[in-house]
Amino acid sequence: MKPVPKPLFLRGARVLDLDADLDDPPARDILCEGGAITAVGTGLAVPDGAEVIEASGMLAIPGLVNSHYHSHDVLAKGMFEDLSLEHWGVLAGPLGAKRSLAEVRARTLAGALECLHNGITTVQDMNSTAPFSDEVLDTIVGAYADAGIRVILGMTVRDQSQLDTIPWIADLAPAELHGIIGTGRDAAGPQMAFVEAALDRIGDRGGMVRWALAPSAPQRCSPALLEAVADLSRRRSLPVYTHVYESRTQRIFAHERLKAHGGSAIRLLEDTGLLGPHVSLAHGIWLDDDELDTVGSTGTNVVLNMLSNLKLKSGVAPILEYRARGVNIALGCDNCSCSDVQSMLQVMKLFCLLAAVSTLERSTVTAAEALRAGTLGGARSAGLSGSIGAIKAGHRADLVLMDRTDPAYVPYNSAVRQLVYADSGRSIRRVIVDGEVVVQDGRSTRVDEAALRGEIEGLMPSVRADIGKLQAGYVKVLPWIDEVNRRAWSMPLPFHRHVGLPRR
Repeated sequence: MKPVPKPLFLRGARVLDLDADLDDPPARDILCEGGAITAVGTGLAVPDGAEVIEASGMLAIPGLVNSHYHSHDVLAKGMFEDLSLEHWGVLAGPLGAKRSLAEVRARTLAGALECLHNGITTVQDMNSTAPFSDEVLDTIVGAYADAGIRVILGMTVRDQSQLDTIPWIADLAPAELHGIIGTGRDAAGPQMAFVEAALDRIGDRGGMVRWALAPSAPQRCSPALLEAVADLSRRRSLPVYTHVYESRTQRIFAHERLKAHGGSAIRLLEDTGLLGPHVSLAHGIWLDDDELDTVGSTGTNVVLNMLSNLKLKSGVAPILEYRARGVNIALGCDNCSCSDVQSMLQVMKLFCLLAAVSTLERSTVTAAEALRAGTLGGARSAGLSGSIGAIKAGHRADLVLMDRTDPAYVPYNSAVRQLVYADSGRSIRRVIVDGEVVVQDGRSTRVDEAALRGEIEGLMPSVRADIGKLQAGYVKVLPWIDEVNRRAWSMPLPFHRHVGLPRR
């Protein structure tokens, strides 16, 4: 059980409250007791034994919520570029399988610490690891606990191979290369049994672990597996996160291979009971108007991941179309090997900028809306509204203190706009999770980061060697993946999701 932190008293911070003045937020004291915010106001009394932080020069913001992330490829950061999603999957997908416990711990811890350094206090790890084992799962949960971050943890399940889910590839590529693309299939039953057993065996670790279910994507799961996920979600009141329509090729796959469900991944999810306020669709780029209407009418959440979408040539999600339908939007940073950074500040800025170039008119998308998506939107997607995402009494004490003397805030004109458009994270001085200071002045208070860097450096020769083997296989299948993408782009669609290219 997580120990109860001693009371924490923050004096005089400018508190960024989405329901109050966002340009020049008022100075307030914040009292945290038992890991929760118990009071926000002026002239509050300091409890006996409380740790006092003089925060008069600071901007206090709610801890950011990274609502889409995978920890399995953290150690491949900076290794890949100029790849489409389908190319990248051949290289990065296998990095979750058959790794040592030392590597699993190091990569999970490194990713968690990067999140914390950038003001992310809650991360949704759609964890891709194989084979499932108690030892691996315990290592992952233990690493998150060591870092001191709150995690929304889902073990990714699928029962269709990669070869099954890329259109035409099985016929195009020679049979001897199919294994490079991916032919492995795991039975649905044992995966779901493992996940349900983990819920009871591990529990919520004092509220620091929020369990979620993570079917990889509609095309990667049989209808029976999706129905099993929906059933477990209902029985255990669990949120569900899944990938949907990340690339144009996936859109074409749905037309070609999901005819029993109207050629629609959204219809497949609806038919198997996986739409609604408890479900979050990561990416959601290539939906058509009818599918957008369905997402809006069912109250389904969408998690936008602009960094990885741009780097993997996937396109620009229809941000304004989601807004027009009242869809709850959360934001994510995605994999370290395809976005290279866990920074919600970068993602929030891109949210505003991509919305701005999606219309010739004023989009009305503001920095305040980006902050809402990066905090309250993420909380809602996880079923944690009223618990995280705001600096209010009754919420968990997840906060970030930013130094207002940093150049990002000089001159000081608008706290929220300068946070989203100007701050790179350089101003972060303290990160607090569940009432405990876990980052102070650029250093973790819980982890010896120099020692961790040494551990990772010792692991990297074998990691790089294994990625080299994957790259050798990738070169062999490259022409066939290129042909898949050419065919997908030659097929007309009535809508467009790329900037600067003609509609086709």
